[in-house]
Amino acid sequence: MASAKDPKPEMRSPLIKIVVVVLSIAVVAFADDPKKCNTPPEQCARQIRQMLAGKLYLGVEIGNLTPGLVVKTVVPDSPAEHADLKAGDKLIAVNGHRTTEASIKDFKQIVDEIGRTHRHLWMLVQRRGAFKKIDVMMEPYSKVQIERIVTQHLSEAHSVASAPPDSRP
Repeated sequence: MASAKDPKPEMRSPLIKIVVVVLSIAVVAFADDPKKCNTPPEQCARQIRQMLAGKLYLGVEIGNLTPGLVVKTVVPDSPAEHADLKAGDKLIAVNGHRTTEASIKDFKQIVDEIGRTHRHLWMLVQRRGAFKKIDVMMEPYSKVQIERIVTQHLSEAHSVASAPPDSRP
């Protein structure tokens, strides 16, 4: 005979099924969280360091316009800032490639291709209605910048307070 605290035996099966379904949904929701990374934090930090070591960067965040691209932000003390690129600059061309109808993916591809062969690129931007040519010399990420990126990823995607130190000399 079932006690007052124990559901009736015929009620246990549906109750268990409901609990299993709720737990399954919670697990799927957690696994699909785009901010969560399933790689162990130490391995993830090592991979980010390896990926960025020696890689050239520009130091801008690009946004979509309809049509085209605009500089959303410029990283302080970056090649883009040194070259006088400003937030709000509309991209017209990069090394002769028109960007007036390009996507962010197109822009990244252009910059990556340039970075494979040389460090210098020029950009034609429109700033407050006037056209301006900007010469940029891309630079490799510094160790401090890489550690900042690792720390940001670990805090956002792994809920880790700080990055594990880089053990390389």
